[in-house]
Parts: sequence; structure tokens; C-alpha cells
Amino acid sequence: MRDSTSLLWKVLRTGKPIASVLYEDFKSREELIELSYLVAPSDYEVRRIEEAAEALEEDKLGTLLLLAPKSEIDTVRRLDHGRDILQKRRAPVVLFLLRRGSGLQELAVRRGLAAMLREQEVDPDQVDEAEVETERDRFAREHKQTPEEWLEAWRAGQKADTPENNLTLHQALLLERERRGSRPYF
Repeated sequence: MRDSTSLLWKVLRTGKPIASVLYEDFKSREELIELSYLVAPSDYEVRRIEEAAEALEEDKLGTLLLLAPKSEIDTVRRLDHGRDILQKRRAPVVLFLLRRGSGLQELAVRRGLAAMLREQEVDPDQVDEAEVETERDRFAREHKQTPEEWLEAWRAGQKADTPENNLTLHQALLLERERRGSRPYF
């Protein structure tokens, strides 16, 4: 999630009026909202809201708003309709949308709002997947084996029990787990 944190940090500082963050489930949404509070610029008041209408209120144009909508479709429609007001914002609205959810489907037909969100999207899963692949490539270069090949040799007793190999074992197990999406086994 390290790269997700830095992307979120950057998107909150671009000066653009709106950004979106995709999440997989409600637990991850809450974690991302909490992270947003932590990485938000200190010169903004930060508030969590559930209704798009609040993002369009004159007195909230300078407040960084974390919008976790009750109805994603209605929220996307309302924000698209209020694009002129959104352009006046001095602090961004961060719209949290469920990956593969109704809000993203609605956004596909709301080209004006979609254009405003271009390059203002944080998708932690895509970032984290790219980070895992980078780490897998680094592991393969460094050890001349994929994590799975290294683990196969270790499980067959072909690797010595050394502190260095124990560290490598943990790295390989983590990378194997990420690839399989499950727990490692010994």
C-alpha cells in the first residue's frame, strides 16, 4: 500500500477540483478514507460526506471533502450536473467508488465528469499489483530464480538454513502468496 499512499498524497495536492479512489470492499474504503485524513494537506479542513450536494455548496468550496456516497449513481449524476460549480473548488472532492460498481458504470456515460477525473484516479489494487510484479522481477534478478522456483528448492532441502536464506524465504513466501492470492504453506 506504500505506493497507494504516495499516489493519494499526490492526488490531494494537484490543485484539481475532483479525484476518485476505487476500493474493493467497505473495509478497504474505510482504510482509504482514514489514510486520506492522514495525508491531506494541513492547510485544508477535511470532512467526510455522503451526499454530492454538499460538494456543490458555496461554503464548502475550500474544504477537502471525502465523498463516500450512499448512492453512487445519483452521486455521479449530481456531480456531472454540477461540473461548473466543481470547477470553482479550491480544495478537491475525493469520490470513493466501488470497483466494478454502479458508480463506475454511470461515470462511463458522464463524459464531462469523466474528463475532469482523467489522471485523478487512485486504484490501490492496480498500484499494488504493479508493485508486486516489480518485486517479483527484482527477486528473480537477484536470485536467478522466481520465488516459486526458490521455494521449490527450499522445500526439497536444497537451500541451507542460514539467516540470509531465512530472509529470502520470507520474501519468496510473500511474493508467492501475492501471486496465488492465498496463504503461503511450509
